[in-house]
Amino acid sequence: MTTNDNPTVVLVHGAWHSPWCWTPVIAELDQYGIHSVTVDLPSCRTVDGAPAGDMHADAAEIRRTLDRYQDVVLVAHSYGGIPATEGAAGHPAVRHLVYVAAYNADEGEALGGYAVPNPGPDVLNPPLDLTMGENGMMGVKTERAATLFYNGMPPEAAEAAVAQLRPMSAAVLEQSPTAIAWRDIPSTYVLTGQDNATPTVVQRELCKRAGSVVELADSCHSPMLAAPKRVADIIGSVVAGR
Repeated sequence: MTTNDNPTVVLVHGAWHSPWCWTPVIAELDQYGIHSVTVDLPSCRTVDGAPAGDMHADAAEIRRTLDRYQDVVLVAHSYGGIPATEGAAGHPAVRHLVYVAAYNADEGEALGGYAVPNPGPDVLNPPLDLTMGENGMMGVKTERAATLFYNGMPPEAAEAAVAQLRPMSAAVLEQSPTAIAWRDIPSTYVLTGQDNATPTVVQRELCKRAGSVVELADSCHSPMLAAPKRVADIIGSVVAGR
């Protein structure tokens, strides 16, 4: 593969995260000569203590990034799949979508609607695991974050990742995409088999919407940190086969 022939890979982070989480994957993609860029979602940033944006602002930010390129593979993790689905819809640059443990939502579906009833002790339980602030932001309880997002990772790596998390707009819990990219753009779903945040049982339903599925049976919610080479290999295969 050569850089001149490759599309740009646009990487979208998930809830409470930021572009830092893609750093190991970017390093692996660089080894393949694949150029990648990240999107910093407004919903996970603040202005004067309030959210810088909601899910639709995230979709608009993704679309502004797509506007800079003519040939793109769009990769979204977790919550990022919802604004990516809206932002990529009808965009001429997007050749392929890759959903990594992500919510490839349909119309009328929102993040808050994917919680599973009677979750086990390690699985995300929003009423117990999330904190809500008066400023419209929500966070994840620090003592739960490693179990939810980074189970199976070395403790020091998980602790370092937890330290990078930030609050985000609570409005995204109820917001649905207004346009659906995966109906018209080919997609690949990367299913994580040991996921406590996007429960694997939910992913097994969502992945039916994708054209192809790759299962990382032993992966936690964050394979871009736990198994970056495997994620880069999947992206590289999509790039090579586009």
